[in-house]
Amino acid sequence: MDIAVELFNSKGFVSVTMRDLANELEMSLGNLTYHFKKKEELMEAIHDRIIEERNVMLDSVQMIPSIENIHRQMVPLLQLYERYRFLQLDILEVSRAYPHLAEIMRGQFKNQIRYIKAIIDYSVGSGNMNAEARMGQYQQLAETVWMIITFWLAQRELRDQKGNLYNQARSSIWNLTIPLLTEKGLANFNKIDFNEEVQNA
Repeated sequence: MDIAVELFNSKGFVSVTMRDLANELEMSLGNLTYHFKKKEELMEAIHDRIIEERNVMLDSVQMIPSIENIHRQMVPLLQLYERYRFLQLDILEVSRAYPHLAEIMRGQFKNQIRYIKAIIDYSVGSGNMNAEARMGQYQQLAETVWMIITFWLAQRELRDQKGNLYNQARSSIWNLTIPLLTEKGLANFNKIDFNEEVQNA
């Protein structure tokens, strides 16, 4: 699957055929289709691996979703999406081409938004964030944070944006969140070492 991901990342998911992949692997098309009969099956296997890696990576945040942990764990999450950047860049084409996979991804999107909302709720309960000013405010915040993380690479590509993608993405998320922090939350936020530069992959 690693070679498939490399090809998809470099050429785009839609542009790569099963024959292209077989050639890259130096095997016959028949051998390849013995393992993955269709491109959709290969894509589903890759998607399963992404979700598994993501769940393992976020375990530490689920245990203690402190402000410092949240800030720290944004980077490996963005690095994960960058390793599989073709899916972030070609997500609309993939969902249109494979309705069954699109349905699976929609379920994952709901889970991801629910997870972000749970972190927000924890932050309110632990006194780091104010209670929402109006009903549904933090649900919408969770959805907006999800959009930033999910589509950050696509907007960078479209805008030909340079600079450190990890720090830019985290800054965008914190700029939405800072006005909602309590005094305690601001004190914890100010403990973050923003001089620690994380380099692009």
